[in-house]
Amino acid sequence: MRTHYLLLISVVAMLVFSGCSSKSNFYQLYPQSVQAKSTQTSHIRKKVIGIAEVDLPEYLDKPQIVTRLSSGRVNVNEEERWVGALDKNMQAVIAQDLSAMLPQYSFLPKPWEEPIKEHYRIYLSVARFDADIKSGNVVFDGRWSLAEPENNRLIAGEEIHLEEQGALTFDAMVEAQSRLLERLSRHIAKKLNSVL
Repeated sequence: MRTHYLLLISVVAMLVFSGCSSKSNFYQLYPQSVQAKSTQTSHIRKKVIGIAEVDLPEYLDKPQIVTRLSSGRVNVNEEERWVGALDKNMQAVIAQDLSAMLPQYSFLPKPWEEPIKEHYRIYLSVARFDADIKSGNVVFDGRWSLAEPENNRLIAGEEIHLEEQGALTFDAMVEAQSRLLERLSRHIAKKLNSVL
């Protein structure tokens, strides 16, 4: 009797766990700008600009991809996930996009291991970075700023609102979000050209 009972529990447990298991899809933001390859391997870039860790709102700071259902309602998609931390992914993409746009500078995501002194630092604080899968509207709201750490001086800073359309699938959403980061990087690059 005890053997039958244990067998029954094992079968029920297998059915429960097999029903709960699901195949997750993993996504990653990626740079849009193509970095020109330098033929001068000995070229040393004079100015280092650090990219500070991206400040995300709590609702985005999770492995699941968050989509918007209405102005005040979001959906945390358990099966659609970021392959790594979203803030680190955004930081790396912005650094790569800016490196392609302004090759005269070295853009490094913080923290880095090497003893390199940065001349300037870019900060990014995100208020919203999500998509409405039904309408295809993707929105980025946030603020970026440029500082000179050595003198503790703020050089530039502004609020940014960007939108993209066409995100009717998760693949399209990630593509649109990557394009928004490229547009943000282009905006930052233009400002850097005017103030540095």
